[in-house]
Amino acid sequence: MLNDFFSDDDSPISKSALKREHHGIKALGEELVALGDRQLRRLGLDESVRDAVIEGRRLKHGALQRHLRHLANLLSEHNPAQIREGLNALREPHRIDVRLLHDVERWRDALLAGDEDCLTEISARCAGVNLATVQQLARDARADREHGRPPKNARLLFTFLRQARQAAVAGADQ
Repeated sequence: MLNDFFSDDDSPISKSALKREHHGIKALGEELVALGDRQLRRLGLDESVRDAVIEGRRLKHGALQRHLRHLANLLSEHNPAQIREGLNALREPHRIDVRLLHDVERWRDALLAGDEDCLTEISARCAGVNLATVQQLARDARADREHGRPPKNARLLFTFLRQARQAAVAGADQ
């Protein structure tokens, strides 16, 4: 217990630092409780921690807060940094997908605004994409907007760009 208050270089760790660390571990417990069953299994947690996480799902309010403190104590015994890394690894594919969609939205918006300078970026990041098709879809989408028609071609442009970007990312992974 006394070792908890000293760092590796024998200097005392402040009470505030210990509290911050405990609050961080408690927040990790809250994130684990919010996970689905499949993601929880993929983390490969110790059975006692996994059972505590599952138990925390059915609790509400005060009981949940007490249970989260208990879960934080369990997590501090089972290397919370390693659990946090596993949780981040679970979320990384989602972050990549979000970044991909943000790129596609930015390109679509630029093309609809008439800025075709982004075509060089599209061709660089989506190898093998048919730029003539992209330009035609962009022209059709702008015409739809000018004539007050539904944005069918804007959706087609987005879909075409998304598929080209996904194909490029899949090709780069292999």
